[in-house]
Amino acid sequence: MVICRTLCLKQKIDMYFKISNTAKMKEIEQEVNALFKYPDLYSPQVVISGLTEVSIPIITMKEPNEVNLAIWGLLPSSFNDDWEQFQRLTNTLTIPGDKLEMDMWYDDSFKNRRCIIPVTGFFTSLLKNGEIYPYHISSKNDKLLYLAGIYTTLEDGFMTCSLLTGPLENEVVRYQNLVDYMPVLIDREDKYDWFSADTELNRINEIIQPPHSTDLEIRPIARNLFNQDISYDSMLTPYEYPER
Repeated sequence: MVICRTLCLKQKIDMYFKISNTAKMKEIEQEVNALFKYPDLYSPQVVISGLTEVSIPIITMKEPNEVNLAIWGLLPSSFNDDWEQFQRLTNTLTIPGDKLEMDMWYDDSFKNRRCIIPVTGFFTSLLKNGEIYPYHISSKNDKLLYLAGIYTTLEDGFMTCSLLTGPLENEVVRYQNLVDYMPVLIDREDKYDWFSADTELNRINEIIQPPHSTDLEIRPIARNLFNQDISYDSMLTPYEYPER
């Protein structure tokens, strides 16, 4: 029982601190209609963990025709101390969408520095019969998922970003019962409004609310996902668990 409580707590802490981006650079560029600003710095990864300082591709309001790289874990633009220290004080790998207008330090990013984070998938988990089962969520048509994000540009020019989280999509409900939120999807037809500085905030809030038209594929994967240090090419292969 102690083991289960510990594992459940850990999974709640890091459920959406892992994403997957196995697409090649050219595939991303073609699909998002934008070019990488620093092409030599990108490489596909089966599992990207935000619990260590890592950079991920983003497309910003300011430069919608370029794919930038941003440190995952939002920092205030004037912050000049250590990323890890800031994340220990207040984890900003994800930020709830319902807190974006609460006069917090990052509310200006929601209004003026929105971004899309293109990924091939992310992860969720289901607690069943005292055990936790991980699932990989991707687009049903093998296209990229557009995740909603906000970003800052630091005084040294580096960018930082955060995923926005919101209510569960209908398809995800039966595969997740540890938390009641997930990364926010941006439908392709809403990309222009999401990037436009002229879009009213009520429309922006409408864009991030489910249901979204993006069709999701959800499949079980091996439980090695829980090991922070393990990542291998076949990790996302569908895995059938015996019925219990």
